[in-house]
Amino acid sequence: MVSHKPIGLGIMVAAILLFIIGFMYINAAEQALLAGHTVGINGECEHPTGATCPYEQLNKLAVPKYVGLFADIALFGFGLFLFLKKKPEEKALHHAKKAATALGGDEAKVFDLVVQSNGTLYQHELVEKLQLSKVQITRILDRLEGQGLIERRRRGMTNLVVLK
Repeated sequence: MVSHKPIGLGIMVAAILLFIIGFMYINAAEQALLAGHTVGINGECEHPTGATCPYEQLNKLAVPKYVGLFADIALFGFGLFLFLKKKPEEKALHHAKKAATALGGDEAKVFDLVVQSNGTLYQHELVEKLQLSKVQITRILDRLEGQGLIERRRRGMTNLVVLK
C-alpha cells in the first residue's frame, strides 16, 4: 500500500507556497492601488472628482482574497490529514498491542512473535521458535483467535497466523 505521508507533506508545502505567493500578490496590488492616494485632515479621501476611490477597489479585492485564503487553509488541512493518516496495518497493530496488555504467559509470547514478524507468521515457525508442542500452540492460538486478536488462514499443510 502507498504511504500517504509524502503526498500529504507535498500538499502542505504547496499550500504554504501558494499562501506566500498570494500574500505577496495581494500586498503588491493594495500598495499599487493606494500609491499617490492622500487622506485629508478629517480622514476623508482626497482624489480627483470622477476618479474611483482606491478603497472601493480594495473592497472588491476582499472577497477573492478571503476565498483564496480559505481554499489555501483547506488545502493545507487536507495535506495534514493525509500526513497524519495511519495505514490499516498500523491501525491493526496499534489495536492488537492495546488488546494484548491483558495477555500473560505463553499467550503473550506467541502474540509478541506474531507482532514482531509484521503481523504474519506460519504456525510451524511458532512451534520451532517457542519449543512448545503443536497441541500447545494450537490451544494458545485458539484462545487468541477467540479474543479476536489473530486469525488463522490455511496454507497447504500449515496455518498462516495473521493479526486481526
